[in-house]
Amino acid sequence: MGSNLRKGLFLVTITGAVAAFPYTVQASDAAGQEHVLPQAGIGEVLSDCYLSDKEIQVEDYLVPEEKGEYLDMAFADVQTFLYIRSEPTTESEWLGKLYPGNAARILGPVGEWTKIQSGQVTGYVYSDYIIIGKNAEEKAREVGEEAFVYAESKAEEEARLKKEAEEAAQKAAEEAAAKAGTGQAIVDYACQFIGNPYVWGGTSLTEGADCSGFVQSVFAHFGISLPRTTWDMENVGTPVSYDQAVAGDIILYDGHVGIYMGNGEIVNAINSRRGIGILPATYTNILTVRRLI
Repeated sequence: MGSNLRKGLFLVTITGAVAAFPYTVQASDAAGQEHVLPQAGIGEVLSDCYLSDKEIQVEDYLVPEEKGEYLDMAFADVQTFLYIRSEPTTESEWLGKLYPGNAARILGPVGEWTKIQSGQVTGYVYSDYIIIGKNAEEKAREVGEEAFVYAESKAEEEARLKKEAEEAAQKAAEEAAAKAGTGQAIVDYACQFIGNPYVWGGTSLTEGADCSGFVQSVFAHFGISLPRTTWDMENVGTPVSYDQAVAGDIILYDGHVGIYMGNGEIVNAINSRRGIGILPATYTNILTVRRLI
């Protein structure tokens, strides 16, 4: 028969538990209100048993003697994060955040709000957004205690965000320095060809190039592909204002282009008379400045 006892045998075997069995139970609803449920004592069970010819599952009426190792665990069931608050209200101060899957220990009864402790934070969370009970125990065993991740306190979040901002600023500075170095390298390379001839339609840095052919060939040396004409070059890279121009930017004019050297100058293939040389960056009206690195 196992644990499925017929009504006669059940009365004999369960007698020793009658004194310890509770007569009433309570439950909490979503609003956190407690209700007294109808009596579920042994007398009620046996009465129902005699009045019906049904089998009784003994386990349904026995209280487990040992609590599961992780039955007091909770896990955040959210997409972004769950506030841990100082009081069980949404108006109270938030003390920390539980991110998806973060673990916590349950410290108080589970109602609309549940008191938990996670990491360095102790407070209240809205119960609809946590996994508890056997589901939490199963998740805990699946994850393994050594892999639990706990809440982040407000102070910890502030420290993390500050560190991330500092690291981002440092990275941006390093990238800017690297780009400046590359830009200067482009200028230095282009200046090697000063004095070489200007040839309409040419792209040779030594035998001759026109303005766009010169710029195209210089940047090709650094693995940067540019279109052939000045009109197409007007849309490459990122536009910047002239007062933000740095070495290595290209400056486009009406039918002409040059590489900005810094200090208000460009290196460019000027014309057939002057060849490749240097001009003031503002020698004529600037159409656009483009940043390629």
